[in-house]
Amino acid sequence: MIPNKSNFKFQELTPITGVKPYVIRFWETEFEEIDPIDSDSGQKLYARKDVEAILRIKKLLFEDKLSIQEAKFALREGQSEEALPVKPRPEMKTGKDLSGARVALKESLDLIKNIKLKRKW
Repeated sequence: MIPNKSNFKFQELTPITGVKPYVIRFWETEFEEIDPIDSDSGQKLYARKDVEAILRIKKLLFEDKLSIQEAKFALREGQSEEALPVKPRPEMKTGKDLSGARVALKESLDLIKNIKLKRKW
């Protein structure tokens, strides 16, 4: 649970989010959703939206097992995990079950159509 305050210091983030400091620093470079401001004293301050973004990214990467690129896409498009590109299923790798591959291909084509419609391509 996020404490009820507007700004958080860097050292407050780990107890709140459960994400190590070096990971948060890396995510700052990868995800535009994390955008701390510098205080007059030169210290980074994180708004509540930054903390919420860190928690969303943590869920996408650690729980949903998405890659960084997939997580960026999910955050940018505001989509749920079901609308993300399809990960190969074990039966698809063997080539024995083509129905699984067919379903995955259809899901991918539907995703592309949705993106085209949203972006008016």
